[in-house]
Amino acid sequence: MSDEEFMFEDGDEEFNFDYEEEGEDDKLTIESKYYNAKTQRDDFPVALAEFQAVVDEDEENGRSDWGFKATKQILKMYLKRTDGDASENQKKVLEYYDRMLDFVSESIVTRNYAEKSVNNMLERVSVGTDSSFTRVFYQKTLAVLKQTRNDRLWLRTSLRLGRLQLEQRQFVELEKLLAELRASCIDEAGNLIHERGTQLLEINALYLGMYVELEETRKLKATYLESVSVRSAIPHPRIMGFIRECGGKMYMNERNWESAQSNFFDAFKNYDEAGSPQRVQMLKYLVLASMLSETEVNPLSSPEAMSYEGDPEIIAMTSLVKAYEDQNVTEFERILQDSRAAILDDPFVARYIDDLRRTFRMQALHSAVAPYTRIRIDMLGRRLNIEPAEVEELLVALILDKRLRASIDQEKGILQLQQETSDESQYEAVSHWATSLESMARQAFTVLS
Repeated sequence: MSDEEFMFEDGDEEFNFDYEEEGEDDKLTIESKYYNAKTQRDDFPVALAEFQAVVDEDEENGRSDWGFKATKQILKMYLKRTDGDASENQKKVLEYYDRMLDFVSESIVTRNYAEKSVNNMLERVSVGTDSSFTRVFYQKTLAVLKQTRNDRLWLRTSLRLGRLQLEQRQFVELEKLLAELRASCIDEAGNLIHERGTQLLEINALYLGMYVELEETRKLKATYLESVSVRSAIPHPRIMGFIRECGGKMYMNERNWESAQSNFFDAFKNYDEAGSPQRVQMLKYLVLASMLSETEVNPLSSPEAMSYEGDPEIIAMTSLVKAYEDQNVTEFERILQDSRAAILDDPFVARYIDDLRRTFRMQALHSAVAPYTRIRIDMLGRRLNIEPAEVEELLVALILDKRLRASIDQEKGILQLQQETSDESQYEAVSHWATSLESMARQAFTVLS
């Protein structure tokens, strides 16, 4: 770190430039000591001693923001320290964090500065520390914020803790925290407080993440439907993107491919607006849901999606869509194998590959039998590179879905297609016309009588 970066790396520090009057030598001295300590921070023992001297002098003269800043610097040094006893470092971190929170609870520093400083520390402690230590750190923070009635920061810190608990799969603790947070959004009659719609969506996003992990499908759907019905909210697009992502996964589990496709597209747009890297993953899921829904619209043709065509993961999906549209069975399977890292290594995509294969083979089979009146099932199997028994199963599904008018001679292993004759077509048309006339006659009789 250069001297310039070192001096100005604290993005949450307030700089107040005041013209000092005579008689303020003590303040100038403590300020000079603080900045001198910062220049020595690469030497841990020296910097620690100098920052501690600032803290001690501040205690003697009455607490000020210089004592707060020095305490915060010591805290950062212990958090950053890699040598020495790790447990001893953690004890020191908690000791100096208690001191820092004392400044906050006594309102010695401004509210905005206090919030920035606390957020900064929470970000630092959330990375690379063990979960039990992090939990204690958050609990100390929330206790002080509750005491000082800083509801805004208490909420933000609680949500941050909730995200951490979700990542660490601490679902028991998370559920307790979310129940407390949700209670603050509901009035005595059990109705949503309209001004807290945005807050509710952030809480529900954590609920949804938990229910997805636990595969609690009933609770997942109820929470999702509540979330999309909230109108009195202006959530961050990342939150809305996550809610729509959970909705897409829920509908995929229900095999409701069209609704899943719609939700993944909304998730992609929201993540894209938020600048989140999740947008590429949502684009993959959108392509998957689109193929499963057998839509004729290419999901990558939208202006928002076209700019990601060069992404390696999207290139693999684009190739898969091309093979799907061309009904090229060999190419389809080759892409799945050659692009394993981009496609099959994603657990969510891998879960639906069998569904995708089945949908693809049914489409290819439907097209393959179109020119024939009779065709051997084993020949279709060779064309699709699958066993005759699987071909027969797919043909039965096409017949039951009324996508194919045919019958199967299992003894001879032949598919017999039923061609619609012109007489049959005329009969159906006349029958439909007669039904319409009868309906009109009944309506006329009703009016006359």
